[in-house]
This record gives sequence, C-alpha cells and structure tokens, in this order.
Amino acid sequence: MPRTVITPIADDDSRRLAVGVWEAARRATGRRPSTTRSERVAAKVATRVADGDVALLAHYGERVAGMLVAEPYRGDDGPDAACGHLSMVFVDPALWGCGVAGALVRSLQRGDHGPGWTRLSVWTRETNRRAERLYVARGFADTGERATLHEGEVICRWEWRADA
Repeated sequence: MPRTVITPIADDDSRRLAVGVWEAARRATGRRPSTTRSERVAAKVATRVADGDVALLAHYGERVAGMLVAEPYRGDDGPDAACGHLSMVFVDPALWGCGVAGALVRSLQRGDHGPGWTRLSVWTRETNRRAERLYVARGFADTGERATLHEGEVICRWEWRADA
C-alpha cells in the first residue's frame, strides 16, 4: 500500500492540483463544477495560502490524492484562536476509501502544518455518509447544529476537541 504524504499548498502548481482534486470529487458526486465555481475555489485556496491559513495537498504514492483547507473558526462571538474550521476536504474519487482524507485531517489535528488548534469545526451535508464516517473516525462529534443551504440541503456541524 502506498504511503500518504501531506505537504503545504505553496505555489501555483500545487494550487492547480488541489483544484483538480476538488473538481474530480464534485463530478463524482453529480455536482459538475462550473468554470466560475472552479475559479472561486482556486481564489479561495490562494487567499488561504496568502493569509497564512492551512492549505494541504496529499499524495498517495506518486499520485495527487487529496486536499484540505482550514482557517480560524469564526463563531457568533468572532474569531476563536483555539479553533480551526475545515472549509474544504476533498479526495480524488479513484482513491476514496484509501485513508487519504483521514491522513489529511490527522495531520491538521497534530498541527503538522498549522497553528496546532485544540478544536476543529466542520460543516458537511447531512446526507454525506462518507464525511460522517471520516469525522467520527477522527474523533469529531455532531454538535446538533443544523443549517439549510440555498438549494435546500441540510448541513450539520461537527467538532473535534484535542482533550476529548
């Protein structure tokens, strides 16, 4: 089994590869990304890198396999320096089930390439069982918070605490 290696997204080439992973994952779930949406994702990744937030690329053996973007959590009371928010976690569909997403999240939990947050938060679609399995396996708990996206889908918030 190939080894998963996690590196920071630091240049145009790695940002392009990360967006390619995002596009492939979106297509595999039936959500074909538009050019405009792909450009917005590329801009978001570039902004997170420029702001010094966490943007990671995973390689599974020699193959680009996944990406993760995280930033400081911003709750109702403003930013929380102890908590990070996973805004994007995507894996190449050909490698789903190979542990790539778990390796990305584990790297963030350990603080390998970031500020070493003691809490992490993530929103995901309520129907996304693959994401639910990932977050449960990495020690996240469903907070019970729900919101509805503009297209009507319900999303739920999960949280991980280092001391839990």
